[in-house]
Amino acid sequence: MAREIANILFVCTGNICRSPFAQGIFTKGAVQQGLQGVTADSAGLLALPGNSATHMAQRVAAEYGADLGEHAAKSVSKDLVSWSDLILVMEKPHEDALLNAFPEATGKVLLIRHFGRFGSRRRGIADPYGLDYDAYRFCFLDIQDAVSGLIDFLSKRSTTFEPIQVTCYAGYKSNESPRSFVWGERMFNITKIVDRWYDSGVDARSQVADYFKVQTDDGGTYVIQYNRLFDSWAVMIR
Repeated sequence: MAREIANILFVCTGNICRSPFAQGIFTKGAVQQGLQGVTADSAGLLALPGNSATHMAQRVAAEYGADLGEHAAKSVSKDLVSWSDLILVMEKPHEDALLNAFPEATGKVLLIRHFGRFGSRRRGIADPYGLDYDAYRFCFLDIQDAVSGLIDFLSKRSTTFEPIQVTCYAGYKSNESPRSFVWGERMFNITKIVDRWYDSGVDARSQVADYFKVQTDDGGTYVIQYNRLFDSWAVMIR
């Protein structure tokens, strides 16, 4: 079944610099891009609940139109993990610690840089805490790049595709040999796979999606997509 992304959780260490940056950038960017139906929150693995964003974080965010003045830190919790459809962390150790504490988060966690449009998508984003203005500004812009890519991804996903349920032939992986799919309340049996191709997204070294052009028993031809990031299927509608 295609998994909808309605709730996104940004996670860092103390929830006073990086993850508030990400939440603020996402909230502002979603409004500007007209992205609806997606909510963002943030938390820290070692947060002291109630702490405000650092003064330097507030200053840099304000310069780019994001208001962190009312931010209050909170810790990652089982409830937040359950609420989240997607959890974006700043560094690989965050992912490891989060999955160790909350195994139920498996399949939801990615490095935030995975959606970055410039530079490596495999590196982490360093903590600017205790550093100077330039370190905070660089951190903000790095996160802004990744969050902008995330918003573009979600906008394209919500306007170009609709989720479907796909059944593959027994013995094959979830992205191989689709047999049929359910779209809305209707079942489509696949009679022929006409073509298949791949999309690596931003980073050509990392395969993101499989596309299948298929013919079905109603005489129609459809393009269906398997998204490897979120283990989800969708049908292209335009």
